[in-house]
Amino acid sequence: MAWFKIYCGMGGSMGGAQYNGTYEYADIDEATADAYRMAEEEYQSYEGHHGIMSPADVEEDLRDSGFIEDDMTDDEIADMIDYHYREEIESWISYYALPATGPDDQDED
Repeated sequence: MAWFKIYCGMGGSMGGAQYNGTYEYADIDEATADAYRMAEEEYQSYEGHHGIMSPADVEEDLRDSGFIEDDMTDDEIADMIDYHYREEIESWISYYALPATGPDDQDED
């Protein structure tokens, strides 16, 4: 196990990735995946505000834009909504992990 400083947040005018804490992980991939999860949770906390779209908002946008057609199956529609929702999340979030020397290695900003 190793220590990593986790940074996550919303990009653009929302401030970008901010120091969240120093945690222990098996490797950098696990730390980065957790940083992503934390950033995704932050995104979801803003859904419905500041133009941040929920899955229902994405579905409404796809229907209004004519991307969801009458002959599509429920599974096709769900896959399309999920794909565009994931793209929406990833266009907003910012996250990364940096190696740390131990639990007391905090962000210096």
